[in-house]
Amino acid sequence: MALINFSLKHPDNIIPWGDAPEMTMHWFGLTEGEYWLDLGKSTLYEYTSEVLAGDGHDARYVEYQIVRLIEDWTSLFDAIAEPLPDAFYSIARTSNYLYRFYAAALSWLDHLSQDPLIDEDTYYNRYDKAIEWIYSRTLTAMHLTAGPGVSFFRNRDNIAIVWKADHVTEHNIPVWTAQNGEIEMAYEVFVREVADFGNRFFDAMDNQVRIALDKDWGSTVINKERLKQEQQERKEAFQKKLAVLKGEPAKHTDWELVNALLTQMFSHR
Repeated sequence: MALINFSLKHPDNIIPWGDAPEMTMHWFGLTEGEYWLDLGKSTLYEYTSEVLAGDGHDARYVEYQIVRLIEDWTSLFDAIAEPLPDAFYSIARTSNYLYRFYAAALSWLDHLSQDPLIDEDTYYNRYDKAIEWIYSRTLTAMHLTAGPGVSFFRNRDNIAIVWKADHVTEHNIPVWTAQNGEIEMAYEVFVREVADFGNRFFDAMDNQVRIALDKDWGSTVINKERLKQEQQERKEAFQKKLAVLKGEPAKHTDWELVNALLTQMFSHR
């Protein structure tokens, strides 16, 4: 199975946006479906059987507009393309170490933010750099309840995918089957998987748009000409983002500064 998987809803089964008599449909809405990541030993964005049984939800995977995943993920590509130095990769490559480190750094930064001798600009422009290299490579899902976090850390010719999905409900039921974990793969393979996902998604959306163009939407407002235009625009935009992963990194982190900040952090713990 591919790394990134999805299943689009048929347009007949997608509820138009808004309330009658002012309902609309658009390209974004037509991307509704399920998506999940096959990480070998784990499947990310897959709900546990206990959660599915508890809320009567019949979708095994996250059900949302798939383009939201694309928008959020591609916004990280500049950072993902930049390799981490070996020392930082040793921190980031495992879930257990990464999130223990992240919690310690956040605690330190919170303490600094309360220091009256440190002005706000200094805090955000300098000290925030201690963790920016992590969150700029982390895909969050704020639109999901208990959304997991997935980080992507490149080092030389490899990339580590590290995730935190140990969320539980108010009744202490695990939400996600994946829990916490990590895998490592060749960076070249990762880029191929992203490219393959883009090809499959936009091929599927070509068909989705064709169905939408032929469909009688009744009183639902839909701009069919704009639908065709946006399909092409979105496809081209994805290819530009993909080129970021394939090309020379444009992002250049000041690793010496980050290292100095982390040294300061640990010396004051």
